[in-house]
Amino acid sequence: MKTTKSGEARLIEHIEKTFRFPGDRRLLLGPGDDCAVLRHGAGRDLVITTDELVEGTHYLPRFATPENIARKLTRINLSDLASMGAVAPVSCVVGSGLRKTTPPDFAPRFMKALKAEALRYGISIAGGNLAGARENHFYMTVWGESCGSPLVTRYGARPGDLLFNLGPLGQAAAGLEILMNDYAAEKRKFPSLIKSFWLPEPQLAAGALIGRKGLATAMLDNSDGLARSAAIIAELSRCRVLVSVGEGACAPDLRAYAALKKKPWRQYAVSGGEDYGLVFTAPAGKLGAVKKLLPAAVVVGRLEKGSGALVENFNGKVESFEHF
Repeated sequence: MKTTKSGEARLIEHIEKTFRFPGDRRLLLGPGDDCAVLRHGAGRDLVITTDELVEGTHYLPRFATPENIARKLTRINLSDLASMGAVAPVSCVVGSGLRKTTPPDFAPRFMKALKAEALRYGISIAGGNLAGARENHFYMTVWGESCGSPLVTRYGARPGDLLFNLGPLGQAAAGLEILMNDYAAEKRKFPSLIKSFWLPEPQLAAGALIGRKGLATAMLDNSDGLARSAAIIAELSRCRVLVSVGEGACAPDLRAYAALKKKPWRQYAVSGGEDYGLVFTAPAGKLGAVKKLLPAAVVVGRLEKGSGALVENFNGKVESFEHF
């Protein structure tokens, strides 16, 4: 099944075309990738990204805690750094808009969890901003430094490359479904799926290894679903991506949950977003090296001449996460 470009994707495309500054030679990579890259010293580049969590778009208050929000906010931003290759996280700024009705213990609990996450991943919190808002929202801008190896962008895939996934696939979408529908029995039976939604693990070590060893021709973090990730690589690398997800890419818990709900597990694996693993391409000749260095990496497709992304062996509707 062929994927189509969403309204959000068209808006992002317009943003990328509008904000171009060819006169700024320090700006090595601007809108269109997971991070911006700025040259700020000989052989050292500043890698910057930003992301946010918005009440009603990314979560609902009835199943969110301040701790969960703080942890996920930190991790989804660090995931962007991981997708660029060998990048060492350095620091961040954090901001939020809060409703007047926000409980008084919310902010202290959020900040305590935020500091614990910063210490966990070795970054500092350098500042931020507060404002009143109709709905609570939280944003972070995080930066890191390149570690001497060439950064990995979304633009370098070539026909003949293999498409890999590293990390969970479809589990966060299933976890969100459980939370949205308040499935009490499933909460008890599938805690790993809910954990996948709230506590994604940024693949910093794996991303750095991929960058240092020069394994990938293109890479991004899987935030909006495998089908959408494949479509992005296809468009930016000017290749045709054929997505083919085998059972080895599906965790047992997800397969069991999908069977319980009488849904195809590939629906979650292909369309489900917010897994924050790594989707990358590599020449077929490097398959052995990839499997040796990253045993958990799974082949989920291949690239050929042409354009667009096609999901094979799946008859359902291909969807991806929409922010609007």
